[in-house]
Amino acid sequence: MGNVLAGLIGALLGFSGALLGAWIQSRGEHRRWLRDQKLAGAAEMVSAGTNIYELRSGGREWLESFEPGELREWQSQLQKGRAVIHLLCAQETRDHADSFAQACWRAKTPDDEHAAVMALRAFTASLRKEIGSE
Repeated sequence: MGNVLAGLIGALLGFSGALLGAWIQSRGEHRRWLRDQKLAGAAEMVSAGTNIYELRSGGREWLESFEPGELREWQSQLQKGRAVIHLLCAQETRDHADSFAQACWRAKTPDDEHAAVMALRAFTASLRKEIGSE
């Protein structure tokens, strides 16, 4: 009887350990997935926002090489990135992402660069803090 009870307790402890290990691994994988999604959304948004900014504030050389379909593509890319940020990130990061997007669209002259750069810096700092890569 004692051997059966010891065997049963050992099996129960082994099973509990396996469940705990699987749970810990699952949480780690989820954190990595979430981090990767946030980074991909931010990269998409920054890339598109920068292109929009350069088009809006750029000189004649930008306009001469510009294809009208590009703006629609960049706008779509910017919105996809913002959607990821809004779905997965904290309020502070979402607010900074919105400020960056607005600064890109408001750009009229190279003088608007300061506002766009400051908005981009605030967004990236907030995102880095959120994902733990400061």
